[in-house]
Amino acid sequence: MDIEITNPVNIMFDVVELDEHIPSLKFSITIRVRKFNYTSEAQSQLWIECQCFDQFIESMQKGETAVLKDMNGFFELRIDSTECCLEWSCAKEDLQGNVASSQGKEKLTPQAMRMLYDAFNNYPRWW
Repeated sequence: MDIEITNPVNIMFDVVELDEHIPSLKFSITIRVRKFNYTSEAQSQLWIECQCFDQFIESMQKGETAVLKDMNGFFELRIDSTECCLEWSCAKEDLQGNVASSQGKEKLTPQAMRMLYDAFNNYPRWW
């Protein structure tokens, strides 16, 4: 696991590939939600620009709303420091234009926000 978030939901980021031409990372992402007799799991592979990754960490550090998006707009992880919440959405479109999507919103404690920041900030960056 390259980056793993376990609270309030389980989100795992595993690096699959790197691109130095357009500095970016291809992640295999898994989002698992298990609460109140409800279970959901979304898995996808997507590209995130290194610049977006850096801006996400910088925004969290400043206490601003931090947004991590993939290059195609099918994945978004948003941490709102003002409302103390984590929002995520993940979608996938097939060749016929059919779309499957999932999303969620969770309240965060200050400790959970710190753990999120540490999980991303401690990721070794090559760029």
